[in-house]
Amino acid sequence: MTCLLYMSGRMPCYNYIAQEESSFASNRAPRLFVEILEQPVSIGARFRYKCEGRSAGCIRGINSSDKQKTYPTIKVHGYQGAAGVVVSCVTKDGPPYYPHPHNLVGKTCTNGVCYKSINTPDMVCSFANLGIQCVKKKDIKESLTQREEIKVDPFGTGFSHHLEPNKINLNALRLCFQVFLPDEHGKLCIPLPPVISNPIFDNKTISDLTITKLSHYSAPVTGGQEVILLCDQVNKDDIQILFYEENDNKVVWCDHGKFAPHHVHRKAAISFQTPAYKNINLQHSAECFIQLRRPSDGAVGKPRNFTFLPLKQGIQFVLNFAEFIFSKISFFKR
Repeated sequence: MTCLLYMSGRMPCYNYIAQEESSFASNRAPRLFVEILEQPVSIGARFRYKCEGRSAGCIRGINSSDKQKTYPTIKVHGYQGAAGVVVSCVTKDGPPYYPHPHNLVGKTCTNGVCYKSINTPDMVCSFANLGIQCVKKKDIKESLTQREEIKVDPFGTGFSHHLEPNKINLNALRLCFQVFLPDEHGKLCIPLPPVISNPIFDNKTISDLTITKLSHYSAPVTGGQEVILLCDQVNKDDIQILFYEENDNKVVWCDHGKFAPHHVHRKAAISFQTPAYKNINLQHSAECFIQLRRPSDGAVGKPRNFTFLPLKQGIQFVLNFAEFIFSKISFFKR
């Protein structure tokens, strides 16, 4: 068990749920736990290398705005008094959540880990000026060895994952908050269960989910039309194509384009098949929308117009397209 000997504090002062005269809860301490009041923003953080020689920036809170900046914030429940907080990077995927080789940098950071103390009436702690400094794949072992030496391993997973560096996602991570309370000697070494944040993605590897161009902007209501979508920097394992229809600003129909991860080409193009429209017997064209969605954080891109054609028009559309392809083949055979 890690003991934060460099931090001193008085004996804990537990807040009881009920007064002593309550026969139901007398002599019972409340449940002690840590809550994340303000999650870090998932998109918008820039992971910077140490060699860039620039500040790593800071991780903003999810509700941060230009007018009012917020930062990741936690609260300790069921306790008021001196406590220590250790914040470190862990892997995005889990459980189990392994120590992540990237480092936290800031005024209260040492060896890639942030240390802060709390002793306020509300037991709320905010983490401003906290940045992420990334390491290269070749430096993963060195970084994790340093983390092992200072014994920061929130979930006790060990550090053998450095033997498989290709399985460590260097473009995403989570923050792990560990709170330690004092023992009878005032040493902050009684841990509360660690809590993890939502994923944080490196801004330079994240697309704004814009559809640059489509090979077709209409398709038959029966679905199955092959379409090529051009985009920028999408993750083949974390992308969806949504089709939807609105009526009075309400979504009345929604479905997905059909494709597999291997249909994503160099993160910049997706070959997919259109879904069938909700009513294949419609007599007039249905004006809908198409957009990209990232499942990991629910982010969506700007929608573009897409038309579903009635069956007769759809058949003619397919025939015209086949004729176009045939003419191109005939041209190249000359």
